[in-house]
Amino acid sequence: MIFTLFIKEGGSIGVMKMCNEHQKIEEFFRRNMEQVKNPIISSFLADAKNLYLVQNAILYPTDCNMKMVDETFQSHYIRVRKIKYVSSLIYYFSLDFDKKRRRLQNRYLLIVDNAISGSDSAGEDERIEEGLLDTIENEELFKALRKLTDKQLQILEMIYVNDSPIKVIAESLQTTPQNISNLHRKALNKLHHMLRKEVN
Repeated sequence: MIFTLFIKEGGSIGVMKMCNEHQKIEEFFRRNMEQVKNPIISSFLADAKNLYLVQNAILYPTDCNMKMVDETFQSHYIRVRKIKYVSSLIYYFSLDFDKKRRRLQNRYLLIVDNAISGSDSAGEDERIEEGLLDTIENEELFKALRKLTDKQLQILEMIYVNDSPIKVIAESLQTTPQNISNLHRKALNKLHHMLRKEVN
């Protein structure tokens, strides 16, 4: 639209219009700097499509444009909350199960286990290698995890069992950190969808 005006109205008017619109957008973000720094708003604006919708609403504040921004932001917020919920669910389930196992192992130690040096550290290694599925006690979550792809399950294991950073996982699987983040998010969304289906 800006470029059409530029052609129709002549160079100087088109450039002036572009400058005015650019200043208007900059002024809006300067006035609302604190809100823009909020992580959820920041992540919303990181998407080029969302940023375009916001800029369009700033320049042309019609009810339709404002409604579109509101609806898109609500969808983004719900998606972020879902990811956070499932992420926390997996994390705390695995922690809780690991604590229970350690407590049981320490309670029922054999006398031979105490005598052999280094046996405890070997047990630790075995626990780490067992994987995410072995740490899940909740039946619904276990079934949902079984339905993930091998790669998605591997990424969840590396994040929640091995505490591996995204960058390390990307290097290990010979891909980009962004791809790992996308696969991680898709896996969590899939789990959330399946768990909600089970509840309903």
